[in-house]
Amino acid sequence: MGAPPTEWAIAPTKGRDAMEYEITTVAPITETEALEQVAAMGFHGLVFDDVQDRDETLHWHEFDAVTWVISGAGRIADEHDTVTELRPGCRLQAPAGFLHRTLAGTNVRLVIGTSLPGEAWTSPLNKESADRPAALSS
Repeated sequence: MGAPPTEWAIAPTKGRDAMEYEITTVAPITETEALEQVAAMGFHGLVFDDVQDRDETLHWHEFDAVTWVISGAGRIADEHDTVTELRPGCRLQAPAGFLHRTLAGTNVRLVIGTSLPGEAWTSPLNKESADRPAALSS
């Protein structure tokens, strides 16, 4: 059993042009443990490595997501350029439409749970910020 959750960064924002999301950190967990939590939430899970040589453009996804950093380090920025450091144990929960970008130098192993199964995702996965529907921006 790990240490109790320790909140190191919470970035709740809400408004006409902002999405509410939460980033917290707890004791690091394994891929298996994270996938078990994804399944318990009724989400669809996958594991992948996110390696960025340059800053991504601001984008959004069409699904609610919860993501755990399993290993590595990196940084993400939200639509207001608030930068959050990523490290093992970091957990991000965000609704569909959350505007974000991964920054250069990021090299992390992630477990992500999504509200839609992968076969239901539309292309492109990273959708342009200008194309975010109004219904997903509040």
